[in-house]
Amino acid sequence: MMLEYKPIILSEVETKKLIRQKNINFVDAFSSQLEELFEIENTEYVQSVGEEAFKTEKFSNFLKKAKNKYVYIFYPWSSSVVKTVKKDDYLKLKTNRNKDLITEEEQKVLRNARVAVFGMSVGSNIALVLTQAGIANEITISDFDILNTTNLNRIIAGSHQIGLSKCVVAARRIYEDNPFAQVRILPEGVNKKNIEKLLKRKKLDLIVDEIDSMSIKIDIRVLAQKYKVPVVMVTDNGDGIVLHIERYDLAHRKIFGKEKKYFESLLASGLSKEKIAEFIISDIVGGIDKVDKRMVASVGRVIKKELVSWPQLGSAAILAGVVATYAIKQIVLGYDKRVDVRGHISPTEITYGAHIK
Repeated sequence: MMLEYKPIILSEVETKKLIRQKNINFVDAFSSQLEELFEIENTEYVQSVGEEAFKTEKFSNFLKKAKNKYVYIFYPWSSSVVKTVKKDDYLKLKTNRNKDLITEEEQKVLRNARVAVFGMSVGSNIALVLTQAGIANEITISDFDILNTTNLNRIIAGSHQIGLSKCVVAARRIYEDNPFAQVRILPEGVNKKNIEKLLKRKKLDLIVDEIDSMSIKIDIRVLAQKYKVPVVMVTDNGDGIVLHIERYDLAHRKIFGKEKKYFESLLASGLSKEKIAEFIISDIVGGIDKVDKRMVASVGRVIKKELVSWPQLGSAAILAGVVATYAIKQIVLGYDKRVDVRGHISPTEITYGAHIK
């Protein structure tokens, strides 16, 4: 049985009944939201002395018009009810501080983009940053795995969620940030069949690939070519990351810079840990000289079974969320037309200026 991951919109009667029956954490966000909305719509009152704005007749009239424009959102997993403004006003508030770095028209386009994030390790950070930025109100997420303690170094979650589906953990976080989001979860993971089903029904505008399986990575790109959908991927590399963008919507035909038949031959010959390591080093990162030195040292230990898996850092996963979100924003808005990108971003390359006394 799938655990609850969607909030429920309640009526006034249902809310009162629920609060009487259960120990509910009730949050009245509505009052402060109305004050914020008033300031947004009447900027002459911003930072008024002693909150003079809220003593004006204009504010009183605003309250009269808006007093019934609220909904109750119930989060079953935390036994919380939030009284909040409705969808349009909520999204207006949530994205207000993005202005003018993102214009109102740009924000609308970004909000309507339909993004899939496959893989909820590094991918969970990408999905959350997209949501926080007001991008992809409709989002599809997938992962067949559950949250383990060893995942907590890079997945933003808590020890109370250990054992839950990674999809459920991520979906709850998304809905807590935006109760009006539309989250489609694939807790069984992705395969060629369910990816094509989504693409055939035109449910996706962009795919973020954070899958471990090499064969599924290839399937994603073959299908993305067929349905003309761009693919973004971020791979962690020590403290840094490697960004891949493949614009199959712009007639790009190669996969990781090579022809499809190269990967068909590679898959047909069978994938050992050595071949996977070689693939990551050469085809994803771009050569041994570009791989973090400690990552290189760990490859041998993984192959010898001295390490459980490839090392990953939470800071790199968060960096992946930031960089992927920026790349997706540029693609969705049509500002970046490059068809094949491999970029290296690393905090270790930051140059610090001299301290000024």
